[in-house]
Amino acid sequence: MSRRAMAVVAGTVVVGAALLIGMRVSVDESGAAGTRIFPAQTAWGEPNLTGVWRATPLGADSGRDTFNLAKLEGLYTPEARARMKELSAKDDPTMRCTPPAFPRAATLGHPVQIIQRPGFAFVFTEAYPVFRIIPTSGRPHTSPKYLFPPQMGDSTARWEGDTLVVDVISFNGEGWLASPRDRPTSASTGVWLTSDAMHVVERWRRIDADTLEYRARVEDPNTLTMPWETPAVTFKRQQVDRIEEILCRPEDGPETYLARLAS
Repeated sequence: MSRRAMAVVAGTVVVGAALLIGMRVSVDESGAAGTRIFPAQTAWGEPNLTGVWRATPLGADSGRDTFNLAKLEGLYTPEARARMKELSAKDDPTMRCTPPAFPRAATLGHPVQIIQRPGFAFVFTEAYPVFRIIPTSGRPHTSPKYLFPPQMGDSTARWEGDTLVVDVISFNGEGWLASPRDRPTSASTGVWLTSDAMHVVERWRRIDADTLEYRARVEDPNTLTMPWETPAVTFKRQQVDRIEEILCRPEDGPETYLARLAS
């Protein structure tokens, strides 16, 4: 990684830490959890997505396919299928505590927290703790001169009416789109590859005061024959003022986490 890239990462961590500190102060001053008011718009006039949200877990196991994964499985190229047959559940990056990118992160059933400031939306995830800093002014992606492929991709966004449309590129190609336990057919391998050519367009929309809808369109010409669209993921507002942190220890190894998935 170049010095410039390292500086960007370090700066992002500092910004995220500062934001969390500011968030905690504002929450402490605003009163107990459950008494806060989230108006439809922010003070600067954007749709207000702020809050802690949680969705029902989605996937394809126990004979149910709630995340349209049978469709996704049918879109993989022959080359991708050949690579997928060489892998197993132990190769899922989350088994090594690597955080999943969206849209997979939206399906886990763990809370996410959104904080807005003029020109930015900050998305924090409770499981595999990580945060995204998303410019919402419609500005271009990071210049190719400084762009490097992170796990969560490089995001930029714009508002289309009441919907925040997030365009994400520059993934590192190591993430999966679903879990090893997601097997919509008897022939499923439970392997859900992506590549560094993946392009995701997300749509975040607040339906009412307590409901947030998420959808995503995934393009990946290196692994998929055509785009895949997720069904709507419905998040409900949680009556807490912040998410917690779920720890993952790489030293526990894939067997530990696979056993927990099976339990």
